[in-house]
Amino acid sequence: MSARRRGAKPKAPLKLVGKKDADQLIEALKLYEAKEYKKSVKILDIILKKDHQNIDALTLKGLNLLSLSEKDEAALYVKNATGKIEGTKASPICCHLLGIYMRTTKDYPASIKWFKAALENGSSNNQIYRDLATLQSQIGDFKAALVSRKKYWESFMGYRANWTSLAIAQDLNGERQQAIGTLSQFEKLAEGKISGAELYEHNECLIYKNDIMFRQAGANPDKLKNVLKHLNDIEANVFDKFALLERKASIYMKMGELKKASIVYRHLIKRNPDNFKYYNLLEVALGVKNNNKLRKAIYEKLQQFYPNCEPPKFIPLTFIQDEAELTRKLKEYVVPQLKRGVPATFSNVKPLYIKRTNAVAPKLQNIVLEYFATLDSTKDPIPYIWTCYYLAQHFLFLKDVQSAQEYINRAIVHTPTLVEFYIMKGRILKHMGLLDEAAATLEEGRQLDFQDRFINCKTVKYFLRANNIEKAVEIASVFTKNDNAPNGIKDLHVVEASWFIVEQAEAYYRLYLENEKKLAELTDADDEEEGKENGSSRNQLEWDSQKYQGLALKRFYAITKFYKQFEDDQLDFHSYCMRKGTPRAYLEMLEWGKTLYARPMYVRAMKGAAKIYFNINSKRKASHSLETSDDTTTHNTKKLKKESGALKKRKEKERQLVAAYPDDEDKDVFGENLINTETPLESFNKNFYSDYCKEVRETEKDYVLDFEYEYANGKLVLCFSALSKYGKIYGTEDAIFGAMAVTLILATKQSAVFDDIAKKVVTRAFETDYPSFPINESSNDGFDWLKYFSDKYGTSNMESLLFLKRMDSLDMGQIITLIQKNLPNYEPYVQKNITQYEL
Repeated sequence: MSARRRGAKPKAPLKLVGKKDADQLIEALKLYEAKEYKKSVKILDIILKKDHQNIDALTLKGLNLLSLSEKDEAALYVKNATGKIEGTKASPICCHLLGIYMRTTKDYPASIKWFKAALENGSSNNQIYRDLATLQSQIGDFKAALVSRKKYWESFMGYRANWTSLAIAQDLNGERQQAIGTLSQFEKLAEGKISGAELYEHNECLIYKNDIMFRQAGANPDKLKNVLKHLNDIEANVFDKFALLERKASIYMKMGELKKASIVYRHLIKRNPDNFKYYNLLEVALGVKNNNKLRKAIYEKLQQFYPNCEPPKFIPLTFIQDEAELTRKLKEYVVPQLKRGVPATFSNVKPLYIKRTNAVAPKLQNIVLEYFATLDSTKDPIPYIWTCYYLAQHFLFLKDVQSAQEYINRAIVHTPTLVEFYIMKGRILKHMGLLDEAAATLEEGRQLDFQDRFINCKTVKYFLRANNIEKAVEIASVFTKNDNAPNGIKDLHVVEASWFIVEQAEAYYRLYLENEKKLAELTDADDEEEGKENGSSRNQLEWDSQKYQGLALKRFYAITKFYKQFEDDQLDFHSYCMRKGTPRAYLEMLEWGKTLYARPMYVRAMKGAAKIYFNINSKRKASHSLETSDDTTTHNTKKLKKESGALKKRKEKERQLVAAYPDDEDKDVFGENLINTETPLESFNKNFYSDYCKEVRETEKDYVLDFEYEYANGKLVLCFSALSKYGKIYGTEDAIFGAMAVTLILATKQSAVFDDIAKKVVTRAFETDYPSFPINESSNDGFDWLKYFSDKYGTSNMESLLFLKRMDSLDMGQIITLIQKNLPNYEPYVQKNITQYEL
């Protein structure tokens, strides 16, 4: 036999000896479909004994083992099977099974490849097209999804879901007319055959068709008339009357028929008189947006029609300019609420405080204080306590914490059994920088009602802000499922309680910073005897520092897992929404998914992780050589070994308390592997930043973080790009822009350790785009860049000063002095955070 023959891979057809083996494979496949995985494996073992090269049997066994949660062994069998396949030349069954395996393991591109291969290799199972379309939609390949949807529709034209899914695919690819035609064609086929159970699905498809027509019409009057005609035709069959009326009003507005639009908006207000949006649109339709006199008359009339509704009373307060009239209206709005004891009175007027602080706040203060003076705490208990509550919130908004504390204490003394007062008092104490006292106050309020989840969560949050993680976890565990666990940490991860996990991560990071300071103080100590005395303390601090940093990063990383799960959860909805006939909800989900990794909670976790990764990177750069770093690590390891017994016991106990996942799922409980990464910037990009960059809008991107990341990578040209984009959004007069620019200019000086070509490119870019900067002074050691920055941008912007401190390009002592000089301008809470964790 030739060498070429010996090295050849098995051919695609099944290598079965006879009909009996073929029947056994089919039986094993049926058992897999019936979820009898162990029985299926037994039959496959018989086949593999006869022919261990059988690709179909290897693949099916891997799929069975995966279903039995034996992931590693399953991966070996599948790897063995794919290694014997030349390209994608395997049997249709094998390719289909590989597609299912890859989909289950969330390798969607590979799954698509094998599903396609199954069809190309002769599979007659047209259901594969549906799975293929679902996966292509999941990865955003809607062009390919359209082809698959059409193929599947051609095979199963008797199901409405297939017509709907085809129309959606056409719509997503910009083929709006074809989508309208598809929906219209099915309407003709189904005319007179819609059952009662199908009416909702039918109504959704009708309004969806109108959505497509409306988007296609643009501003064309003739097309808009057709959209309106279609809307009137389907009105009787549409259940969502609000959407129908809103669409009708929008069409009238686009066509310039404002009077008709105003009639529709009045109808909408009649149906829902508490919707502020309808009132604003009515103003636009009536053309009175810039005429306060007419606006006031309209709202006086509307107030007569809807005397118990908020918008007609509140909206005039946003534009009335006459001092006497505004005072009278404010009194008419606020005092009745206080008389009734409405807890949300301040929340109702807070938008006025934000938009018209100078005009509204003094008037409301006088009004409420005058009313408060008329109250008797005994005769008017309800108005008294809620007026105290209002005044506490009022003075806290104005940053008069002493007055705020005085009024909330009055309320508590009068009625010490209302939880809301303790929450408010805790909030005031937090703004005063008294975090421990704030948490204790919340705990006092929690003791009043152990069944209140809100006060429980609020108390947990305050204890975490006070860095009392142990107490916070204890309280949080009251409402968690603590099976086989000492606390609720695992359950909080299972239920994806992002708020708790991020707060805990930030608390761990603060504790890490505190321990680092203590370690630095020990290192600076010169007394040898004191050093020996503190040897045990040093080892403990070193472990605590490493533990807190690792746990902080571990918790931040848990947030990314949640969002990955959110992304994966969309897979089922690509088919579910078609079956249930909810195309509008499906399109909303797609829009939501486009910015999934730009959501506030994810961004917060990413920024927290960035601090840790950048810190690890800067420490690595500070080490002059790999040997020095290794020596330090060895030295620390020897120190830890001295107390290995005590530390081991302590670590084991702590491991149980901080474990977020079952032992078999997580071998890195303390996040040690995460913080010991050799490539911190690459890890940050892979775990957090790349997903964010793919989805965040250009106008919403955090260019300061982008600048810091690229600066740490030594990519000055990309730093300039971040600077330029920041300047376009916030202006070149912004202090943070100035701080970024000065940092980048200093990076171009001759002694800076950056690429020379990049320096020249950035220098030329500054000369072209921002010639006002003294770029020629970059290498002049005598030029005072901090003075230049202070003169041009001022020193009142704390964020810009903290940025300069982080970048460490200017005199650190002078920057810290400027920060300390500005601290009194901020509330105690902010002062404490900056002093403890930034300086």
